[in-house]
Amino acid sequence: MQFGELELDPAVNPAVLDTTTWDPGQASRILGSVPIPYWQSVRRAIAEGSQLPGYEHCVVYHGSSAGRGTSVYTLARLSDGQHVFIEIGASEGGLGEPLQVIPLGGDMRLAVHTADIGTVRRYVRTIRPDKGPRAMGAVPRLGIGTRMSTSAWPGIWRAMDEGKFAANAIQNSVRELNLLDDVLAGRPARSNYLYGFGTLEEGHTGSTFEGLWLAGVIAALKAETQPAYGADADHITVRCGPGGLERAKRVIDAARDYTFFTLDVSDIVNYALAEAEQFAVKYGLALDVVVELSAYIKSLKGDCSFDLELSIDECPAQMDASACLTTETELLFLIEELRRRSVPITHIAPNVGIVKGQDDTGAGGLAGFERRIGGLVDIATEQGIMLDFHSGDDLRSAARQAIGRATHGWNHFKVSPSLQVIFGEVLHEVCPERFQFWWEDTLAYARREAAAGSTFAAQCLRKYEAGEDPAPAPHHSVFHHYNFASVGRRDGHGQFVHRAKFYDLPAEFFRVYHNRIHRFLCDVAADVFGH
Repeated sequence: MQFGELELDPAVNPAVLDTTTWDPGQASRILGSVPIPYWQSVRRAIAEGSQLPGYEHCVVYHGSSAGRGTSVYTLARLSDGQHVFIEIGASEGGLGEPLQVIPLGGDMRLAVHTADIGTVRRYVRTIRPDKGPRAMGAVPRLGIGTRMSTSAWPGIWRAMDEGKFAANAIQNSVRELNLLDDVLAGRPARSNYLYGFGTLEEGHTGSTFEGLWLAGVIAALKAETQPAYGADADHITVRCGPGGLERAKRVIDAARDYTFFTLDVSDIVNYALAEAEQFAVKYGLALDVVVELSAYIKSLKGDCSFDLELSIDECPAQMDASACLTTETELLFLIEELRRRSVPITHIAPNVGIVKGQDDTGAGGLAGFERRIGGLVDIATEQGIMLDFHSGDDLRSAARQAIGRATHGWNHFKVSPSLQVIFGEVLHEVCPERFQFWWEDTLAYARREAAAGSTFAAQCLRKYEAGEDPAPAPHHSVFHHYNFASVGRRDGHGQFVHRAKFYDLPAEFFRVYHNRIHRFLCDVAADVFGH
């Protein structure tokens, strides 16, 4: 189907569009073929709280259902992969203009509503507010990068329920997500730089900020559990040079329904200045930008609360992480200055020496790592600020446990690449021929980066080529670190090249993947919250 300049099949390209009712005419035809007695039985089941009946062309979800006034509501998935909201009652209940109205006899009617971003927003505000993302303030949680969108959430909800932890279960950054306007206009992806890795295309998952939020909330509505979750527009990066601030505002516009905003100003901090008396200059521009962007978020959110994080955890290009470590004096300065400027900060991600692709080996080993974090935690806790820890994917359990001990379990711990790496591991086991394609594309990408000067890409390739195990496999470091670029790659005309191949997979794959995600997240939560 054509959406602006973009051609795609939404059934195997989820979390791109701002609607999951992409063919209203077809949706109406499918719903028109459903017998009226079925809808009457759905109404009775919702009213009585009993199991909802099934039908071959339509699946309704108990987790989304509710009664309000004289009407009942539920989310339905149609046989072509579209979703709609169903309202059964005597009068309209506040979801807006229906797509279709079907008389059910007497004064009962079935109103069909498109499952677009506006309707979903109204649904979780008025019908099921317990199922929407929320700002949680200083609540310990995981930040779970949902690079594989709809493939990941069933395992995430299950882990959250069993592990009894909260999470920002909708989380990605401008590195992973596109802006919907850019995708629909057919604009090619922008290039970005990831510290230590080389260049990559922005939006490398293929999802958009709007589409990921929509797909995530629909996934939560489907869940039988009631997860306490937020939506993190992660690493809203402000780059040096003209246009950096305006670009960040465009990202915030696209992410206006998110509940957590991570402002990454690492690129405009003057790291050449390290002494306490220089902090006002070192962070002057960055703090000015944080003030402006926090006010901009407030203007969009109105009375809706949101969490706000200052991220200074990353290093500029060509700088060693040890040169960027956040000191206790520095953290206190930032907290006091943000308060003085009336910025409603709730979280700060300091630089504690964690680098993607590495377990912590900083000065003093794990003991030094734990002491360094502990000193920062004491300051943040006294000020009512929660510390966030990014890039935790490659930390061993021992390092995660050190964070748990240092923070007494009071932290926000983020992972992102892990769930995509696990996806690769399961694909290798269940669909090896599909993995082979991904391996070859990943190897080609790493070789391009090595040729362009990435020392890390060259190191990964040398390690693979010098090894005794040449067989394509996800355990090779070159795949572990460079697999991400394949999923959402777009061509020069802005069209997705490979994306459907990552979603058109057998049920057995998803069953194993969900189990693996569940186990991984429960282990991480036990480490970082269990002390």
